[in-house]
Amino acid sequence: MVAYKKAVSLFIILLICSFVLGGCKESNPEITTSITLSDITEEEYNQINDSNKPEGATINDLKKLYVDAKITNSKKATERIITLPDILIIDRYDRVRSISGGSWKQNNIGIEDYAESFDTVIFDIRGLSEQNLRSIYSNSEIYIAYRLKGSDLVEKKVVIGDNMTINK
Repeated sequence: MVAYKKAVSLFIILLICSFVLGGCKESNPEITTSITLSDITEEEYNQINDSNKPEGATINDLKKLYVDAKITNSKKATERIITLPDILIIDRYDRVRSISGGSWKQNNIGIEDYAESFDTVIFDIRGLSEQNLRSIYSNSEIYIAYRLKGSDLVEKKVVIGDNMTINK
């Protein structure tokens, strides 16, 4: 009976250790992107100087393009690259349409578990269709890559015009 109890105890200990070690297993890095065209908020509209608002433009005439790229679960990466295209290309279509924008990047390789970059632009959409927007951004490509020690570079390219989600 004592040998049976020892065997059961040993089995339980081994089972617990396997769960603990299995739970500590690090997952592979993940690449995610988000490309969204949306209405601007009342707060965003109120923050725009009157001198920057296009003549006759209302809140409904202004849209925000948000482009975000992330590499998560990547603390052990030896290389992480995120390159966002120039989203102000909207100003080269027919006239200057951008009103405001911003960007942010973080890539503390070896220290943090993620890298991220995002850009936003608020612009005057009057006179542009969804197809126009997709065409304007048809050559705008997000490039994301990472490398783990001793492995090949993992790359992903995402075209803004093809992957834009339009929130209506």
